[in-house]
Amino acid sequence: MTNMQTGTLFTLTCFLFIGCAAATDPAEEGAISSALEMENGGYDMEPALPAFGEPDLLESLQLLEPDLPVTDSMEIDGEVVALRAAPDAAHVRVAIAWGQFPGNPEAEVPHDWSGAFVVNRGAILVRRTIRFEGPTDNLLPRHNPQVLPFTSATLPHNDGVVVSIIDPNPTAPEPLVLTYIADLPGPLGSEGGLLRVPVVSLLDGPRELSSDADGNRMVAVAQARPVDVCQNGFLMGRWHKVEDGRGRFIGRVVSEDGELRGHVRGIYGVRMDESRVFFGKYINADGEFRGIFKGEYADGHFRGRWIVRDGEVGVLGGEYREGIPGPETGGHFMGRWAETSCNLRL
Repeated sequence: MTNMQTGTLFTLTCFLFIGCAAATDPAEEGAISSALEMENGGYDMEPALPAFGEPDLLESLQLLEPDLPVTDSMEIDGEVVALRAAPDAAHVRVAIAWGQFPGNPEAEVPHDWSGAFVVNRGAILVRRTIRFEGPTDNLLPRHNPQVLPFTSATLPHNDGVVVSIIDPNPTAPEPLVLTYIADLPGPLGSEGGLLRVPVVSLLDGPRELSSDADGNRMVAVAQARPVDVCQNGFLMGRWHKVEDGRGRFIGRVVSEDGELRGHVRGIYGVRMDESRVFFGKYINADGEFRGIFKGEYADGHFRGRWIVRDGEVGVLGGEYREGIPGPETGGHFMGRWAETSCNLRL
């Protein structure tokens, strides 16, 4: 469906169900303070234009984190096929991103991230690439299910991958470990060019694995695949301070495999009772209402609930880094969302 067709359908919807076109947006600077005192931050549960009717916003989000699904060549490897069928194996989705967050047009020095992600047992399968652009960004031929080699260079933005890690022995005394090995030696880890992180620690929320003086960062977050079927995934985007005590955020909501589910736009700030709250409206790619995200934030972490017309259906949480007032390029948030039945760890 084209953007023009989507816009026409939305106009017709607003004509039939009067009120959605004239709603005040709480994310506008002058309305944030009063909207913070409202139950849902001033957000309604009506349809909205795709990407909230802001073409520039839609474009910036595409530039920030466009992604492509990937069919990993290791999927048909005999060892991997057996691992996937093992009844006791644990399956974990991990999103890893690196570079400037959410993007820094003033960055002048490119950063080479080429190397490999390695697990100490089982297999690692790539599901989706994030902002990979040839010729600098490529997945390299694979010969070992435990090693995922790639090339990547970033300058003003970021790259990343969504992977599935299969652990054949999740009860083993030795933890499942994800290692990043950089092709270029450097001060990433104690051994230079190495970063190691227990996968279980990523289930507690986004974790910054590396950062440097130029603002380059590597961040990862994981979600254990539930036994029962439930909706879950990741969310990420801009977290921007308007002035002391309040700001706004906007970003993408994706599935556990990194497939776009929609967008969220919201506000955050300090209420009159000193509580630190956030509210956001979640819509799908066509602008249809999918929920209200609401909760509390502090010290770089946010936790909240996913509310629909019939009540609470899920939870969300993650980490944020607040951008300073001015051009909205410095702040960033990254986290997870899930239906209540997923038992998301927060």
